[in-house]
This record gives sequence, structure tokens and C-alpha cells, in this order.
Amino acid sequence: MIAGMMRVLTVGLVLLVAAMFMLPRPSRPPALEAATYLPQPLVIPDVPLLGDDGVPRGLDLFRGRYSLLFFGFTHCPDVCPLTLQVLAQARDELEATRPDLLPQVVFASVDPARDTPERIRAYADNFDPAFVGFTATEAALAPLTKALGVAVEKHEHGGQSYNVVHSSTVYIVGPEANVIAVSTAPHDPKKIAADFLKVRSLHEASRPAA
Repeated sequence: MIAGMMRVLTVGLVLLVAAMFMLPRPSRPPALEAATYLPQPLVIPDVPLLGDDGVPRGLDLFRGRYSLLFFGFTHCPDVCPLTLQVLAQARDELEATRPDLLPQVVFASVDPARDTPERIRAYADNFDPAFVGFTATEAALAPLTKALGVAVEKHEHGGQSYNVVHSSTVYIVGPEANVIAVSTAPHDPKKIAADFLKVRSLHEASRPAA
């Protein structure tokens, strides 16, 4: 009798374990290489911008698409060209693997005194003609850089000779024109490309169904 009860208990235990394995398990979010996903996006202030084509812009520059946003200036001797080259390579990586999910790369100049739309356009073309750029007045840039935590410091050397020290963060912007992830240096094109796809997937899963 005891042996029979043991067999029943053993069979029941086996069935219970099997049932536990069959239960749906919560999926873990994909691990990011270098970026940080923001479950609570950063709101980009709707300030007046001037596009690299000389046309006034606003948040329409970001709405309806995913973007990689970087702040810099065209006279930058090191950080800007290095970062923009990495972003161009990251875009090439994505074009080779997921051409249907290519992000827009946006270069934001924090040096409106020297960076005209024409100069920004020519500068962006050095890295990828598909890049878009903009600048804004110092008054408009202030709430924008503050909201996104962009550190900008102007070092005067006299007249038009000055340097602008700024952060090298790359921002991933969602189609609602909010920052949904940030990536800090050192930047790697393969990691940026991989993180972009993962962040995009996370954000798409969080968006309400249409």
C-alpha cells in the first residue's frame, strides 16, 4: 500500500514539475551593450529650431521616426568628428542588416554664432549626406540642452576664436519626439547599431496599440 502511494506521489510530482515548465515565463528585456533605456522618456522642449536647409523647424524634425541625436559644433577638433564618424559607421551597420529600420541621424549645433545652416549642411555631408542638422538661438538652445542634460561650456580665446566644451552623449529619440535612451562614450558603431535595434524593440512593445 505504501509503495502504491509512493508511486502516486511520484507521478503527481512529475506532472507538477512538467506543468511548471509549461507555464509562460515573463520575457526578459534584451541586454544593452552601452546604452541606457529610459522607461520614462525625456521630453524634448518644443523650441524654435533652424534646419540645415534654412527652414524653421520644431519637433516635426523628430516626430514619426526614430533618430540618433548628437550635440556638437562644426569647429570641434576631436569629439564631434569622431562621434559623427561612429554614427555614420553605425548607420552603415544597420543598412547592411536592417535597411528597413534605419534611424535618422541628427546633428545639433550648440554654436549658433558661427554655425550657419549652410555650414552645418556642408559639415554633415562630410560624414553622410543622409544626416540632418539644425541649430537655434542661444535662448532657444538653453531649455533644450538643460532638459536633456547636455553640458555646454564656452571657452573664450578672443573674438571669434573660442572653443565649446560639450558632452559626447548620443540620444535615441522615439517617434513621439522624446528621448527614450542615452549612450555615453566611448562609442562603438557595432554597439550603437545593436543597442538601437534593441531600444527600438523595447519602445515598440511599450507603445499603445493603434
